[in-house]
This record gives sequence, structure tokens and C-alpha cells, in this order.
Amino acid sequence: MVWVRRTAFSYTFNNADGTKRVRRGLYWKKDTYREWFEWAKMSGKYPSDWGNLDDFEFEEWWKHDDYGFELFCEPEEREPLEVVKIIEDDKHIKHLRIDLTGDPKKLELMFKNFLKKNQQKPDLNSYARYQPLRHQTYLKLKAYARYRRTYVMREIEGKSRGDVIEDRMPPKAPHMTTKVREEQIISYRADPELQRSISREVQKAKLIIKNVEKGRFPF
Repeated sequence: MVWVRRTAFSYTFNNADGTKRVRRGLYWKKDTYREWFEWAKMSGKYPSDWGNLDDFEFEEWWKHDDYGFELFCEPEEREPLEVVKIIEDDKHIKHLRIDLTGDPKKLELMFKNFLKKNQQKPDLNSYARYQPLRHQTYLKLKAYARYRRTYVMREIEGKSRGDVIEDRMPPKAPHMTTKVREEQIISYRADPELQRSISREVQKAKLIIKNVEKGRFPF
């Protein structure tokens, strides 16, 4: 899979005992994990290390010491520039001797030239325990939320496709008479293309649920 450039969103939390956790990053927005959580909670099947989702609302679960953020965050990263006392052997690290009494302009120029010759591409791969299957740019969270509601209405509540169609219709316009509104509802509910779209959404929801059970999202 080819990834476009990603920016990490950096977070820190307090533990239950009041201590601070190490600041770590996420490559996907928080709303992505919120939607994933809702799918997992709805399906009732998800990895055991997520805890019992029936015991939580999202925000509480997200901040828990063992769940939420801890499942999706990247490992702790060191700052790209720091003063060290111990020389480390690492293929991504070079050690420079800098005379702090040297001419600042010359030091700056030499450092820029050094980076130009030696800098490597940043590692933008995710090393989180659980990762969405698509880059943030290609996730359609509003659509996934719509599929989820469609699935609940059709497969859990036993509503008809017409019921789902009516549920998502816009409110009655102020100028519209009750009779015209009733005719509009009847027409929408019976529309074959709208009914087919509801069936397609249910099938997409089932694909998402299969992945959610395996700790993956969406499909």
C-alpha cells in the first residue's frame, strides 16, 4: 500500500494514579477511533485487549490506562536533536562534534550542508497495535456512520428498507401541506434505487463488522 505523507497528532494523558503518561502520537484523527469504537460496541465482537466496551462510553474508554488511546498510539519517539553523553551505534544516527564557540553562521551553513548530504526519508509507517486500513484522507466517517445506523435499523431493529429511507428524509418544508408530505414519503419509501442503496449499505456494514471482529477498520 502506498501512503501519502502523514502528520502525527501528539497527545499526553494522566494515569489513574495522577502521573503523566509519555507524550505519543496518532497518525489518524480521534474521530476515526470513535467511529471504530461504535462499530465494535455495536457488533459485540472485538479483540479481548479492548476491554468490555459495554462498560464504557467512548471518552472514558479513550482515556483509560489500558484501552483507547493506548491501543492506537505510536511508540514513544525520541526528539530528533538532543545533547548526548553516550555514543550510540545506530544506522539512523550520526554524531557530530560541534565547537560552540565557532562562528554561528558557519556552523549553520555546515549543518545545513551535512543534512543535505546525509538526511534520510522520515519513517512514516505506523507501529501502533491497531491501525485503520486506509489513510485518513480516504476514510469516509460520515458514510460509515450512515452504514452503521442502516445496519442497526435493518438487522437489529428489524425495520424495513422503507423505514430507513423515511428516517433519513429531510424535515417537512414549512410550506408543504400534510397531504403532499405523505405523498412524498410514500414515493421515497417505494423508490427502487433508494431501496437498492439501503441493501448495499447493509452489505458494506457486514464487511466492516467482519473486519472489526479481527481488530481492523473499515474494509
